[in-house]
Amino acid sequence: MVKISVLIVTRNAEKHILSCLKSIINQFPDNNGWELIIVDGMSKDKTRKIVEDYLKDKGVEYRVVDNPRFTLATGWNLGVSVAKGDYVVRPDAHAELLDNYILNGVAHLDKEPELVAVGGILITKSENLIGEVIAAVLSNPVGIGYSLFRVGVSKDTYTDTAVYAVYRKPVFSQVGGLNESLTRNQDIDFHRRILDDGHKIMTAADMKAVYHSRSTVKKFLKQGWQNGFWITKGETRHLNHLVPMFFCFGFIFVSIFCSWLLVIMMSIYFALVMCSYIFISKLYNPAKIILAALFTFTLHVTYGSGSIYGLIRRLF
Repeated sequence: MVKISVLIVTRNAEKHILSCLKSIINQFPDNNGWELIIVDGMSKDKTRKIVEDYLKDKGVEYRVVDNPRFTLATGWNLGVSVAKGDYVVRPDAHAELLDNYILNGVAHLDKEPELVAVGGILITKSENLIGEVIAAVLSNPVGIGYSLFRVGVSKDTYTDTAVYAVYRKPVFSQVGGLNESLTRNQDIDFHRRILDDGHKIMTAADMKAVYHSRSTVKKFLKQGWQNGFWITKGETRHLNHLVPMFFCFGFIFVSIFCSWLLVIMMSIYFALVMCSYIFISKLYNPAKIILAALFTFTLHVTYGSGSIYGLIRRLF
């Protein structure tokens, strides 16, 4: 009998898919009561071959499902539709779940009936200097906002979203599944509907996962712009998602009407940002601190400008 369905939606993930699979199989030492569903967005690299070669002799109940539309939301809905478990887990292909992540999540759900989703804490890792600085930005509340699954929690905390969550499967049909019209931020929209339906979401202190951050500035900023753009397409639950947009509006206004004030504001901004990386992120290398501050500024601007563009598209 299948109790847990692990769902991986992937496309062209040959670099990290093997380490992801190994971390998942290690969650189930006895190899019983679970299934693995790989929803592949028609990968053009070796992702599918790596999956098949690794799993063929592992005794794992698994299947590979095609996702011709490529998008994450479509992939999640496809995977959930064929899942047989009472619980559905949704790790990313570029992540590794640490020991007992899934079973701890199920235990939390079994203990608290009002919970329908519980996720863990991300430990962001990188492969080079740029990636290391990006990882620092993505783990700093000034850089990414006060996202508890990124900055961490010391005790189990009810939150408005969760990463790599373990879900009760019925919640997908109760609130309508993932919104396939959204290219990004589908999880934020999905979790908003879960909360609006009266359920609870939690970030658990005993669930941890490794996340491999973007290793190039181009990919990092592209992700930021897309996140900012797509956050305007759903019904945002908290205004903090729109703070970068207001930052950009303020930046533009002050630049036009009061250039001397802009110098003061930017000096204060960069001083506060650099202090946050020294005292919160424990960065002490001057070059890394400066890079982190610059990346934070460009992230705020790209995210905010993406939101402005998305708002204009939504209105007109």
